[in-house]
Amino acid sequence: MNQSEKTSAAFEDLSSTIPSVDLTDRRATALVVVDVQYSDAAPDRGWVKACEAVEPGSMRYYLERLEQTTLPAIRQLLGAFRAAGMPVVHISTGSAYRDMRDCPPRFRDWTHRLERAAGIDDMWWTGNPDYAFRKEVAPMEGETVIRKTTQGAFNGSEIQNVLDRAGIRNLVFAGVVTSCCVETTARDAADRGFGCMLVSDACADCIPAMHDAAMMNFGLYFGQVARSAEEVVRAIGVGERRKNHDVSTR
Repeated sequence: MNQSEKTSAAFEDLSSTIPSVDLTDRRATALVVVDVQYSDAAPDRGWVKACEAVEPGSMRYYLERLEQTTLPAIRQLLGAFRAAGMPVVHISTGSAYRDMRDCPPRFRDWTHRLERAAGIDDMWWTGNPDYAFRKEVAPMEGETVIRKTTQGAFNGSEIQNVLDRAGIRNLVFAGVVTSCCVETTARDAADRGFGCMLVSDACADCIPAMHDAAMMNFGLYFGQVARSAEEVVRAIGVGERRKNHDVSTR
């Protein structure tokens, strides 16, 4: 093991000092799926299309991870939370206005610069069909949907009030992009007193280093990191609950 690997392992050991998230507290624990929309989580559409137009090949890794790893993991989490009757919250990024007047100037200006460079319009406008959630992980009836106008949900939506009124105290995060909207929202949630967990394979970033750095940093300072959706499913105990139910009804 080289020095870099030793340092990394030491930081992972330090993460054990972060308080754990009680996933068995089903009424107070919600799955939060961040920004899995066509606008930023689909090939040849929205943000991905814009980035590829400016720098061809720049989104190849992101799209491969999204399709092969992240979307299947999110579907697994959704299945488990729904089976357990646990709350699910879907977050979207979108402006009610084509000129993005309800978004922060920095976010608005960055978007317009990228749109001009790529030759596309209305990347985050709610009137764009790309604003919709990807159908594979779209909200079901009764699940909470929150629109944000900033990259972190707590700065640009009513998520705090929604969670407080529902009695939610623990949050399990999945979605895109790991080091941007997912991490920002999760960090802000931790600072507000929520128990937080990032699910590594249920998140995607543009390059592995960005994803890995976000996970390591979050696990050291803000909350727990689960390596896989399978770990979360086991902790919730959905499979065991189903097994016991099947035995008791024979």
